[in-house]
Amino acid sequence: MKRRIMTSILVLMMLISICNIGSMVSYAEDEAKLIIGRNAKVPIFEPGEEVRLGIPIENIGSWSAKDVIVSLDTSDLKNFPFEMEKMSTTKKIASIKGHNHKDIGFYLKVATNAEAKTYPISVKVNYSAEKGGNGSTSATVYVKIQENRHKPTLKIMDVKYKEDSVFAGQKATMILDLQNEGETNAKDVKLSFEGLKADGIRLDGYVDIPTIQEIEAKHFKEVPIKIYANEDLKSGTYELELVMKYKDENLHEYEKKKKIYVPVDGEGDQELDFGFENLVYPEEGINTSEDFTIKFNLKNLSGKDAKNLKVSVDAGAEILPKSASVKNVKSLASGAATPMEFKLFAKDGIESKNYPVKINVEYGLKGSKSDEKHSLSQYVGVFVKGDNSKLTPKIIIDDYNFGKEYIKTGETFPLTISFFNTNKSTVVRNIKVNISSEGDTFAPVGSSNSFFIEEIGANARVKKTVKLKAKSDAEQKMYNVNADIEYEDSTGKAHTAKETIGINVIQEVRFETSDVKLPEEVFAGENASLSIDFYNLGRGTIRNMMIHTEGDFEIKDGSSYVGNVEAGKDDYYDVSVVPTKEGKASGKIIFKFEDTVGNPYEIVKDFQVEALKMEEPPMMPEDMEMEGMEKNSSKKWIWIAIGGVAVIVVAFVIRRKRKKKAEEVSIDE
Repeated sequence: MKRRIMTSILVLMMLISICNIGSMVSYAEDEAKLIIGRNAKVPIFEPGEEVRLGIPIENIGSWSAKDVIVSLDTSDLKNFPFEMEKMSTTKKIASIKGHNHKDIGFYLKVATNAEAKTYPISVKVNYSAEKGGNGSTSATVYVKIQENRHKPTLKIMDVKYKEDSVFAGQKATMILDLQNEGETNAKDVKLSFEGLKADGIRLDGYVDIPTIQEIEAKHFKEVPIKIYANEDLKSGTYELELVMKYKDENLHEYEKKKKIYVPVDGEGDQELDFGFENLVYPEEGINTSEDFTIKFNLKNLSGKDAKNLKVSVDAGAEILPKSASVKNVKSLASGAATPMEFKLFAKDGIESKNYPVKINVEYGLKGSKSDEKHSLSQYVGVFVKGDNSKLTPKIIIDDYNFGKEYIKTGETFPLTISFFNTNKSTVVRNIKVNISSEGDTFAPVGSSNSFFIEEIGANARVKKTVKLKAKSDAEQKMYNVNADIEYEDSTGKAHTAKETIGINVIQEVRFETSDVKLPEEVFAGENASLSIDFYNLGRGTIRNMMIHTEGDFEIKDGSSYVGNVEAGKDDYYDVSVVPTKEGKASGKIIFKFEDTVGNPYEIVKDFQVEALKMEEPPMMPEDMEMEGMEKNSSKKWIWIAIGGVAVIVVAFVIRRKRKKKAEEVSIDE
């Protein structure tokens, strides 16, 4: 009996002890306790962007925290990346329930001049505990500001010179081709040079380059700049550094530097340009032994004076001068002109044909320390009506045609050639023609490279067509096609001739794209990012490429100017679209570009987007979240634990009593 009483007392004491521990745990866990930013990712923003800064607040206690006030520390504005106008840095929340969390959103605007780096933001939280008393906590969260992806970006596409060359001691106009590759306009563009020298390259008149008010996004701008090269400069390339300063639409300033190179022709390498104005010569043809006149005004079209000019005419042995064939001029100022006149005649008995007459001008540079001479030539053609009956018959190619202006590499084409017998009285016979090309660029198709013509009558023509194929790996340029001609005159005497024609070859355009890459799931009303790869598989440059997206949805920044794509290069294009409704939406990505000779091309890639309906997350009924459940949830688990301990204790006592009784029975036996 005593043992039973002692056992009961022991069980009761254990139960009381466990209840006291449970009440202590309950008291500790019932308190509200807030923590800031646990496991939160660092948000990334851009200058000038309107953003939502989310501060996660978690209540790790069991009881609610009420009247929660969350505030951002703005005491150090130099290290605070957001603008302070028209925004609140304090938020008040009615409550945060136990074992719950809330994301407190601050709607802010990133300062347009915010430096790209990571900023610490101090956050402080004050609150009232549901069971009474106040609490507070603070922490530091971090915000990363990255460089603005939508800023204007200026790039030099080309540097040209209006006068084609820069001469020492002369002014020149440098033309800069600028492009704004960015997505926003570049404003207040200021250009300057580093490396200008008074005894080297300098701006003409030391005048600053005018400010450019604006260059629109994806647009070009030609900027002419007048420069002067010192007269003592030697021939060579001189380096300057162009400095471009500009602003975006939010007046954020940018600066870029680019090296450019100025090719200068030194004094010894300079040449002047002359014009042959009001040129008069016999255009209708002349008879043999007949005098004729060539006259013109020689004008100095350059910006520098010429000296010691010697002007002469030369028509070979068939046309001879009847007056002095050389005239001397002491000097000819820039922009000035002097009249020239020469009298000539054609010798008797010469062949009837067009004779070239060469007009040659030899000169020096006025003011130059060098006596070096320069020269240039001009030709005029004079047709002489001679007697061809006694002349050797000649076969020439007077016309040819291959159906277009150029041939693509690997292309097969018909070449039609017209052979003309220039003799007015003699027939030519047994004509063999052999066709060859520079570097064997063109190969005959379906026949050999030789053919036979039975005869060509006096002053008559015969046309022949051969089919040729251009090599697939030929370089892009003009190729010579040679026709080696063997023939006989009316007496059976053999003759030969060689004629040459030119065929322009360009590289075939080989442009390929991948399929349009789509996200695995696309939702109506949400952004979907599409992309496509493209490749220039040809040997020539693709020029002025523009990519555009069209479709049954909203398109963000759907047009992009790529410019030139070099041979063998690849790139990609991406675009964001927003389906306006669920279901299928069709679209297409359009590539427009030109080949090296300006022919336009258009490639279209179709695609379809299957937009899904955006599902709303399920809401928990309000009656399931009762305050009593919140308060008693922790107590319930404590009492379950107490019950478990009590069952173990009772089971232990019963087992011990049964064992003892079994021992007593064993003794009695």
